[in-house]
Amino acid sequence: MITNICLYTILYLFNCDIVLSIKRTLPNLDEINSKKPNECRRCEILADSFNYWIEKTSRGKYEGGDAAWEEAKLKSYAHSEIRLVEVQEGLCSEVKKHQDDCYTLAEESEQVLEKWWFSEGPSSADLYTWLCIETLQYCCPKNHYGEFCLPCLYGRNNYVCSGHGTCNGDGTRKGDGKCECKKGYDGTSCEECAKNYYHSENTCNLCHKACNECTDEGADKCNECKPGWSLQSGTCIDIDECIITNLCKPDQYCLNKEGSYICKSCDKSCKTCVGSGLSNCTSCNPDHVLWSGFCMDDKLKSDLLRNTLKKLSLYCGLLIIAFFIFRNSKTLASLVILIISTFVYFSEKSSDINTVDVISNLYLK
Repeated sequence: MITNICLYTILYLFNCDIVLSIKRTLPNLDEINSKKPNECRRCEILADSFNYWIEKTSRGKYEGGDAAWEEAKLKSYAHSEIRLVEVQEGLCSEVKKHQDDCYTLAEESEQVLEKWWFSEGPSSADLYTWLCIETLQYCCPKNHYGEFCLPCLYGRNNYVCSGHGTCNGDGTRKGDGKCECKKGYDGTSCEECAKNYYHSENTCNLCHKACNECTDEGADKCNECKPGWSLQSGTCIDIDECIITNLCKPDQYCLNKEGSYICKSCDKSCKTCVGSGLSNCTSCNPDHVLWSGFCMDDKLKSDLLRNTLKKLSLYCGLLIIAFFIFRNSKTLASLVILIISTFVYFSEKSSDINTVDVISNLYLK
């Protein structure tokens, strides 16, 4: 007994050690999923946090009382070391994303921030510009990029990338300044329309889905039709590939789509078919017969005939009742006939094979 307990204990500890070792080797998913910000973004987060706490400490501890005394105290407090300490104590604590990066840079930049506080002050200079652009040189002014903060490429209407793209590295000390165009735009400064787009009122719009290239909106403005479309009288028209034989396997049917087609499997009861479901069979397996698009064996055929005879008997009975009512009251008979017609309509609509089709097949046979 004691031996078994010892053995189970050893196995348990061994399994725990395996689990813990696996856990130690697994990557931190939070670190993988959170994209690390670049230097400029880190600095921007820090500057925003510093400004946030400047605002939070704007009144300090002096509220109420003698207005003249309060004003004098607030002036001395505004640029005091006490207020700076309060700002630094709260710094980065309100940041929701990339908080660790904010704390790290705040620690690295502590002396630089103290210099700004005492030399420039919160009311005399923009912290982001002073800290991130001029002092640490992590960022560039807007519409500038790269190590030397060169100006981004301007295009049409004197907009950066013609207003249709972004400058690579904009506002940072990174990037090459090339325009990254929005979808539909192309060219060095995004001043042109991309392939399969046309220019209209200073914007680039997508051509009709039938066009490879176009001059304007619509299938009649194509320079060239896409595969699956045919140019007829100046307009690209969808080609119905399904009229071509042998596109699909024997147990499949063809479904036309604009510019293309797909092959879909017939119902498992069909050998061949022209559409989806039980009622579109065109031929059946040897042990089944075809009835109005349905493939059925002898049992199903017998059940169908029996149910059809029951329905015919019911319909005839209802008509006989309506006839006798008609002899006594034409008004009441009209209402009864309306009710019977509605019943017959929905009864036939819900059936897989309606009564008329069954009778037609029997007659043809």
